[in-house]
Parts: sequence; C-alpha cells; structure tokens
Amino acid sequence: MEKAMLWAWSSDIYLTGIYMALNKPTQELKRHLKGTASNLEKTADEILKLASGMKDVDVTAILQLVNRLYGDADQLKAYVDEVKAKRIVRTKPQ
Repeated sequence: MEKAMLWAWSSDIYLTGIYMALNKPTQELKRHLKGTASNLEKTADEILKLASGMKDVDVTAILQLVNRLYGDADQLKAYVDEVKAKRIVRTKPQ
C-alpha cells in the first residue's frame, strides 16, 4: 500500500508540474500583479515614514490613505492566488 500511495503522490507532483503550468501571458499577469502589490506596500511604508517626521500632520487622513494602499495591495495578492489556481487566465491577443 505504501508503494501505491508513493506512486500516487509522485504522479500528483508530476501531473501538477504538467497541467498546472501557467501560459506565458498568465505568468506575466501574475508577475505584474505581485509587483504592483509590492509597490503599493512600499509606497504605504514610505508615506508612514515621511509622515512620522512631519509636524502638524493630519494623522487620521494619512492613516486612511495608507490603509487604502494596503487594502489595494491585499486585493492584488488575492488576484495572484486566483491566477495560481487558474481561476483567472490571460489568453494571447487574437
């Protein structure tokens, strides 16, 4: 039984490698989504650093803006997960 389970495990990995591969346009989409999410997070971090060094800053307004950036980054990461799961697929232009 262990051999059968090992074979099934190995074949799942093999099949995953073949059937779960993303096409090139979808790989590019995934890369762009991840990059944009990372840029949003870095921008939010930089805004917080700049605001912490300023006097008379409307902290509530800054935090609302930063929160929006983090929320957008989280949404893009969720799209990346959907691309990985092949629920979002980009096709080549026709």
